[in-house]
Amino acid sequence: TIFAYGQTGSGKTFTITGGAERYEDRGLIPRTIAYLFENFKANSNCKYALYISYLEIYNNDGYDLLSREDNATKLEDLPKVVLREDEEGNIKLRNLSVNMAQREEDALNLLFLGDTNRVVAETPMNDASTRSHCMFILWVESTLPDSDTVRRAKLHLVDLAGSERIGKT
Repeated sequence: TIFAYGQTGSGKTFTITGGAERYEDRGLIPRTIAYLFENFKANSNCKYALYISYLEIYNNDGYDLLSREDNATKLEDLPKVVLREDEEGNIKLRNLSVNMAQREEDALNLLFLGDTNRVVAETPMNDASTRSHCMFILWVESTLPDSDTVRRAKLHLVDLAGSERIGKT
């Protein structure tokens, strides 16, 4: 898990997602996606699968940012994600979509869809800042030829809401 933490306006979202104008300004998510697909190609002796989820937590409620609801005009229109703990103490996210990305372009399109669905609210510290936490989740599965063993890894890239100073808000 990688967290971007800091005050509103300090560049957390830019660090995680990057800028849209220049390739050099891409953030951790697009760079991680590129890195994974480069390594999938370089290690062609394995079969790889990449799955992506994108979650926003706003006012203690979770929302699936990868919903393709055409009629969603605000965050509350997106599917609500529910946090549950199973009998073994593991945390499960119910109603969070898991999307396969077969190519780098597919993964970047999912990032774009999620960013499009993301809510932006005004704050006294920064008019363009977000008041929510976002978590981009990448699952990687790999299998060797002629093997039933599946290796799994998961990476969370988290953009936390701004940590304002109380005296300024």
